[in-house]
Amino acid sequence: MYIVVDEFGYKANNQCDNENIVMYSSIKNIDKHLVFNNFSIKYVISGEETYKINGVDYLLKKNDYFLCNQFCEGKVIINSPTNVKGICIDISPTIVAEVLASYQAPDTNVPDLDLGNYFNSSNFMEQQFRSSNQNFGRNLIQLENTLTKNPHDDYCFNNDFFYLLIEAIIADYIPLVKQFQNLRSIKASTKKDLLRKLSLGKSFIDENFYSDIQIVDIAASAHISQYHFFRLFRNAYNISPLQYLIKKRMEKAQELLPKMPINQIALELGYQDIFSFSKAYKKFYGIAPSKTIL
Repeated sequence: MYIVVDEFGYKANNQCDNENIVMYSSIKNIDKHLVFNNFSIKYVISGEETYKINGVDYLLKKNDYFLCNQFCEGKVIINSPTNVKGICIDISPTIVAEVLASYQAPDTNVPDLDLGNYFNSSNFMEQQFRSSNQNFGRNLIQLENTLTKNPHDDYCFNNDFFYLLIEAIIADYIPLVKQFQNLRSIKASTKKDLLRKLSLGKSFIDENFYSDIQIVDIAASAHISQYHFFRLFRNAYNISPLQYLIKKRMEKAQELLPKMPINQIALELGYQDIFSFSKAYKKFYGIAPSKTIL
């Protein structure tokens, strides 16, 4: 089913499957209690939406999305002088189970993770993401481009559409399940809380790796002590925070080398001079940056 909720009212396409829903919304104000019966995706096209899910607040801005399952409960709040636009997608447990079953088949190359129980249990990690950083995010951006051209068109989404969405979500979540399993915390709720905090630190690196940031700054962004953050980050992501920071910088450096002088790249990525940058680059790639662009 395709639904539009905006200043013109409510419109539903009842010719489509009623169990799986795509909803386009364009509204200024809402304060609504939410009960999730299906696997749900909340995506913001423009503006800001606040979700209070299982006692945790999530502020979603443009191109952010949030995933949750039937064990989630909370509310959504929008209070804006201009219309906030978004997409909500509900996918039936049957569709999720079908795709998960194929991933768990003995002849697949996917790691032996208990995805079925994870996705359909209270252990599922309800999580906020940036669409630009995820496989599934690209699906949402494509859907946004389609719906915003004409939100009131008579769209109909078949099962193939929802199969592809779940496949992309699983691809993103396999590393997250590994991270969940790698944390040696007894309670699942404690693991989820720690992963949320680690995700804050990881996002801080993703957004600030070009600055002169220190591990103490990253740990502070996650609200964890420096050593505790170092240990948990390494356990969850199989890489230390410093190594991840260097990796982000070096990947960006390789992208910039054909486009700008080496000394400018060094400054862009938070290095004090070209020598410290060149040393780090050679250690990471085994070749000097000057030889990379020859």
